[in-house]
Amino acid sequence: MTQDWARLGTMLKRARESRGLQQKFVAKTLKVERGAIYNIEKGAIKKLTGTIHHYAEMVGWTPESLRVVLEGGEPETLDEVERSAARGRPADPGPAEAPQGGLSLLVRKALSEGDLIDSQVQFLQTGKGELRVTIVARAEPGATAAQLDAAGESWAKLRPALARILDEEQGDGR
Repeated sequence: MTQDWARLGTMLKRARESRGLQQKFVAKTLKVERGAIYNIEKGAIKKLTGTIHHYAEMVGWTPESLRVVLEGGEPETLDEVERSAARGRPADPGPAEAPQGGLSLLVRKALSEGDLIDSQVQFLQTGKGELRVTIVARAEPGATAAQLDAAGESWAKLRPALARILDEEQGDGR
């Protein structure tokens, strides 16, 4: 089957832009040059690299979405999987998603309530390996459209400060 790398790149770009993310931010978060993100989005890279997998994760796609998009389908987001599960439909979260069984009830409840504003995974290199920091930003349950907008604006202001803190920690951990 033919794989459409340009389509994959275009759809990743759209997903990035819909989350309000700049190429520069994505590149910095994934610890690659901005040109690598540009090449992915133009379809110039024709194999599924770790960077592409992390990029898809960053824009909220399920692990299987890369293959689906390459074959002409639509990506499935983790938000869609969560909504399907909430409606009682079985959803396959994919093998890369960690089970929530190791999380406290309070954390599991917080992860499932309210509209998802954004989520990301930061990868920090430590002296003894990699540390993954998972961040999930959700609005309060039952939030109005205005409250969702306000929550999104607050997150947009907080996110760069959080990125700076993580970058500083990264610098200390090398």
